[in-house]
Amino acid sequence: MAREKKQNKGHSRSKKKDFLDDVRDLEKVDGREGADTLRLWEGFREQAYLWRFLALIQVPVTGLAVLTALVVYTTADTIVEVPQMPQPGHYSVKQLPDSEFIDVATEIVNHMASYQPKTARRQFRYIRGYLWEPALTVFEEQVIKKELVAIEETGRSQLFLVDRAYTRVQRFPGESRIVVRLVGSRQKMIGTKILPEDCIAFFVEMTTIPRSAHNEFGIVATDIRLKVTTFKAIKEQDELDRYNRPQVVRTR
Repeated sequence: MAREKKQNKGHSRSKKKDFLDDVRDLEKVDGREGADTLRLWEGFREQAYLWRFLALIQVPVTGLAVLTALVVYTTADTIVEVPQMPQPGHYSVKQLPDSEFIDVATEIVNHMASYQPKTARRQFRYIRGYLWEPALTVFEEQVIKKELVAIEETGRSQLFLVDRAYTRVQRFPGESRIVVRLVGSRQKMIGTKILPEDCIAFFVEMTTIPRSAHNEFGIVATDIRLKVTTFKAIKEQDELDRYNRPQVVRTR
């Protein structure tokens, strides 16, 4: 029995030895003896070098980042941004500067006095958003129903150029209104016929209403008057008003 076991064990060893010899012979035939094993270890070696290199870089970079964070944390100024106070729903005339009223008046006058037959209706409708009574009713009756019809029927065009040097703002103490004067030259053209150029002055009286999404400051025009004049007459009137303006006497 023991002899049979010994024979079987020797037979197994011989089979294993024969298998390994066959593998070596196959590698020798293909010319790959030891090549795959060497290539595998070479791949692991390159990967090991790569991870070692990354580790060596990560250590100083991490330390530098921590040091920078500490410096920034100790030297930074804490700034707390507080949102602005909600704006009131209504601005008074005294709260707004002259420039805001001049901008609105210029917007109204430019859309009213510079037009072409194809754009006049759209421009006049835009102006309605800045008008308040009694100017709104007057505008509907005189401009929309009469002037606009004449513009479209005759094909009349007009160009108005504001001269900023003659722009004036008049305030009335104790009253919630303001008047902006815009002076400029007007050029009319009917068809292909160009009419003589003249000088006109717009007097736009304005006030404020509760503001809305379409009107940031709630500025509206309550009256719009037009006067045909000359630049010379306007200049003379300004000098006369300046001369007649009461002088403020200061005493010690």
